[in-house]
Amino acid sequence: MSKVNPVNEVKTLSVDALAGFFETFSEANLEIEQSLLMLELDSGDANYIAELANAINAIHAAIHQIGFHELCDLTQSLIDLLWAVKTKELIFETVLSDIILLAINDVKTIVEAMIESKKRCVLLDRLPQVCAGIKQIAKSDSMHMDSATKDALLLLDPTMEIIEPSISVSDSLTNLFENSAPDEEELAAYGVEENEDFIFFRGLSEPLETRAHYWRGRSQRMIRLALKMNDQAGRPVDPSQLAAAVYMHDVGMALLPLDIINSSDKLSEDDLKLVKEHPKISFELLRFMKQWAQAAEIVLQHHERMDGSGYPYGLKDSEICEGAKILAIVDAIDARTHERVHTTLLKRPLLRAAMEIGKNSDNQFSSRWVNVFKEVFQQMRKHIVDLEIT
Repeated sequence: MSKVNPVNEVKTLSVDALAGFFETFSEANLEIEQSLLMLELDSGDANYIAELANAINAIHAAIHQIGFHELCDLTQSLIDLLWAVKTKELIFETVLSDIILLAINDVKTIVEAMIESKKRCVLLDRLPQVCAGIKQIAKSDSMHMDSATKDALLLLDPTMEIIEPSISVSDSLTNLFENSAPDEEELAAYGVEENEDFIFFRGLSEPLETRAHYWRGRSQRMIRLALKMNDQAGRPVDPSQLAAAVYMHDVGMALLPLDIINSSDKLSEDDLKLVKEHPKISFELLRFMKQWAQAAEIVLQHHERMDGSGYPYGLKDSEICEGAKILAIVDAIDARTHERVHTTLLKRPLLRAAMEIGKNSDNQFSSRWVNVFKEVFQQMRKHIVDLEIT
C-alpha cells in the first residue's frame, strides 16, 4: 500500500477530523509538559516515563489517523528514545526534555502550516535528518551523548544557528532578536519616540553588558520581545517608557562586584541582599528625571511577584504596574535561554522557557502577560515557517 500524500490528504480532511486531531494533541501536549516537569524533579520515575510515552503515543495515533504519515516517523523516534530510557539503556537528562518539547511543537507547526497553505511544509524535508538525529541519541555511548544531543537540538531548535544552511533561512527566532540593535525606524513602528535621554539610556546599556559575557546583546533581545508583547496587547504601556526601562533595569546589577555577577555557587545571604538592592539603584538613577517616572516604576517593580514573594517590597498582582509584569517575563526568558550553565549546548530552547514561564503563571508572573508572550512566540514560530515556504 502506498503512502498517503499529506498535502492531498489535507484537502479532503473534514473539519471534525481536524478538530479531533487538535483536541487530542492539546490534551496529550499538556500531559507531556506535566510529565516533563515532574521528571525534572525525579528523572528516574518509571510512572512519569510511562505517562510521557502514553501521551506521545496518543499524538502518534492521531497523526496516523489523519494521514500525515511522514510525521509518524518523528513521533516514533521519540517513542524509541523513551524506550531506551525505560530499558535503562539511556539516562533521562534535562536536555531530553528539550528534544521532546521541540519535536512535539514541530508536529503542530507542520500540520498547521500545511492546512493553511495547502502546500508541503518545508520542515518535512528535514524530518529524516531530525529522526535520525534523535535515534542516534539512544544509540550513543556516554562519550558521544553530548555531541549527538547537540546535533539533534541544532536540527530542531530555530533559536540556535542551524549547522546546515540549506535547511534554514537566516531569520531564526534568535536572529529576530539578535541581528542588530533596533534602529530608529523599527522603534518608531512600535511607538517609541527617541530623544536625547533615550539615546543615552541605550548607549549606557552597551558597555554595561560587557560586565558578563552572557549579558551581551541582551538589551536588543529584550527590547524587541517587550515591545512585541506590548503591541500584541494593544500597547497598554507607553512604548517609550517600557523601552527605557528595559535599557536601564539592570544598571544596578552591573554595578555589583564581579565575583557576585559571575558566581556559579549559591550566593550568601549578604550577597543576596546586595543583589536584591539592584532595582532600587536603577530606580534612583531614573527617579530625578520626571519625564521617565513610569520607566522608573517599571524598573523598581520588575522583580516583584504576583503572590507577593518578590522584592524589593513584596508587592502583589494589583500593586504591580503592567510594564513591570512585561519586563519580569522578558527578563526571565532571556536569563533562561542564555544562562551560563548550559554553554556546552549553546542556549536552551525558547520553547522550554515558554513552558516554564507558564508553569509559574499567577504565582511569579501575570497570567495575562504569560498568555500574551505565548501568542507572540507562536506568531514568531509561524513567521519562520512562512519564510521557509516562500
